[in-house]
Amino acid sequence: MSCATPAPRAGARRSQAGDITLVTLIFLLVCLLGLLVAMRSSTVETLMNGNNLARQKDVQVGDVALRQVESQILSTYGGAPLETSAVNQPWYRDVTAGTAAPQTTTTPTYWDTCLGNSTASLRCAALTLPSNGTTPPYTAYVVVQPTGRYDTTSCSVGTAGQFTAEYYDIFLHIVESSGATAVNTETVYRICTINS
Repeated sequence: MSCATPAPRAGARRSQAGDITLVTLIFLLVCLLGLLVAMRSSTVETLMNGNNLARQKDVQVGDVALRQVESQILSTYGGAPLETSAVNQPWYRDVTAGTAAPQTTTTPTYWDTCLGNSTASLRCAALTLPSNGTTPPYTAYVVVQPTGRYDTTSCSVGTAGQFTAEYYDIFLHIVESSGATAVNTETVYRICTINS
């Protein structure tokens, strides 16, 4: 007796080849989707890192702008509070002491409309940033306003009781020239004024 292996049918071979093709196509589709997810994740991460870097640069420009404001305050200061000595300066916002930040008390577009505003409570000034011979790619706006806080003990100049520390809010709005990023900063600034 002879044992003969039956030959596979042609339909069974086609079915196995079709199954292999289908599994291969599904595997390739899963790989393609994984690649697309990885590329999107990489692109989003790159954009986020770029935005963070731009924000850091804005804050650094804000530090430079703060030095410019300090220079302007000191050139205006004559021993009297800024309410007297800086009242005509475009960067001095003449408001009730302790008023909230300018971008929250008026409109969301405060920084777009404050430059050259004739109303003393709605104005701001543009700062000239140091450039090293090139035009800096930033615009800086500033507002200085009273906080209403003062004390007679924190000034260490002169004799005791000769000076009063007056505190002012300095608001800076730094915008990249492309308009892609912007940052608002607030600093409290102290001036020692002579008691009368």
